[in-house]
Amino acid sequence: MDKNEKVNELARRRGFLWPAFELYGGAAGFYDYGPLGAPMKRRIEDIWRRYFVISEGFAEIEAPTIGVEGIFQASGHLSGFSDPLTSCKECKEIYRADHLIKHIVEVPDALSNEQIYICIKENEIGCPECGGELSEVYEFNLMFKTMIGPGNKMAGYLRPETAQGMFINFPRLLRYFRDSLPFAAVQIGKSFRNEISPRQGVIRLREFTQAEAEIFIDPRDKSHPRFSEVASLKMKFYSQAAQERGEEEEMTFGEAVERGTIAHQA
Repeated sequence: MDKNEKVNELARRRGFLWPAFELYGGAAGFYDYGPLGAPMKRRIEDIWRRYFVISEGFAEIEAPTIGVEGIFQASGHLSGFSDPLTSCKECKEIYRADHLIKHIVEVPDALSNEQIYICIKENEIGCPECGGELSEVYEFNLMFKTMIGPGNKMAGYLRPETAQGMFINFPRLLRYFRDSLPFAAVQIGKSFRNEISPRQGVIRLREFTQAEAEIFIDPRDKSHPRFSEVASLKMKFYSQAAQERGEEEEMTFGEAVERGTIAHQA
């Protein structure tokens, strides 16, 4: 049993969290928070809220977890929020196709589905489970789809992140802040992703709580009134040049803005 498994086992025994639906066989990617886990999670959320909402003055909103199709069409989630899959023709096991060629291609994300499939065929990659032949690569959208109301007139999706609720409320938030920029909004709530292979305990889930902030700035003025408070603080950065060298760079936030490592103060 590795360290991660030991921690998960301890969390189950002590009443922090455990896999959901255990009486009915369970389903990967879903967890229940127990008598110690639920208040601990709530306390973390409250600490986060105190900092961003009370100390920083960000506006907290709460939007529905289900969104209409148009939102995700506009955001690109319908066409782009997906992973390339392939399935075994023998045992029917399903795999992330790009993960099967990571040891061959340095950046498999840059390949099309057709190119990934060609790579699989040329390198004679079979099913990791049974060695069977793999199917052509296809896209699998990670959003949970539902229908809003009776019939099939209006499609909806469980939100994959909390950001959309803040973006679509921008006009009302702008009026709330009296047409003054910059301002920020935050939201804490459930998000849903139909992950192909949830794993590592609560690291990758199909339902999870997200705490997110969106800061809206004036594109004509990207300065920040409080930047001087952090300008002299040092931090380790990974600029493009540093990543190519395989090492980090240490500089102040002020220097990072001057060099273009950080685009602007805001």
